[in-house]
Amino acid sequence: MRDAKQNTPVHIYGEKMSNFVRTVMIVCEYKSIPFTYGFSIKDKAVAFKSEQHMELHPYGKIPVLLDQDFYLAETSSICRYLDNNFAGPKVQFEQAKQAAYHDAFCAIASTYIDKAFIREFLLEFAFPKGENGTVRMDVVKAGIPNVHNALSVIEKELVSDNQVINGERLSIADALLVPMLHYINTVTRDFKLLEVHPEIEAYLVNLMRFDCCKKVLL
Repeated sequence: MRDAKQNTPVHIYGEKMSNFVRTVMIVCEYKSIPFTYGFSIKDKAVAFKSEQHMELHPYGKIPVLLDQDFYLAETSSICRYLDNNFAGPKVQFEQAKQAAYHDAFCAIASTYIDKAFIREFLLEFAFPKGENGTVRMDVVKAGIPNVHNALSVIEKELVSDNQVINGERLSIADALLVPMLHYINTVTRDFKLLEVHPEIEAYLVNLMRFDCCKKVLL
């Protein structure tokens, strides 16, 4: 197990605006792993979706982790690698069934919840495609039911016996969810989406008490 404070910083290829880049940053902060980030590799600029980027991730996605000469794509895999190779508080579970369930929920968060929150809803605010660069409110309104459905999935998980998310300790699943929930709560505050999900409001408050979440998200 490597002492994070005595190692060369890992590099996160990607931009901080990405919720997945933020997830990796949160895990690094939580485990006191020094890191840098940005669209560069070994101090040389590498454009997003360039040929060199595509060599690191065949679909041109971010983040990609660079740990000296080791490269790794996909957020949950990156977080597991960091947890398995660096000292500091664990963000995974030891009991086999809970660990497997945690991995499964991470996949759900990375695909279906991310799609509902980010790809089909919040990206319209970040990159509006309406006339003269305006937000297409019909697209936004069409996405709200899926947002509420995804919030209900998280709500159900919070009250389950699985205990892979609860805001009391930080897991990879928590680190995946908190950047998305923070965006929902800030970018679309006027929609009051979390007000009808009080358990998630409380969960987000608990997560934002972690210094790692404050440093990355605020």
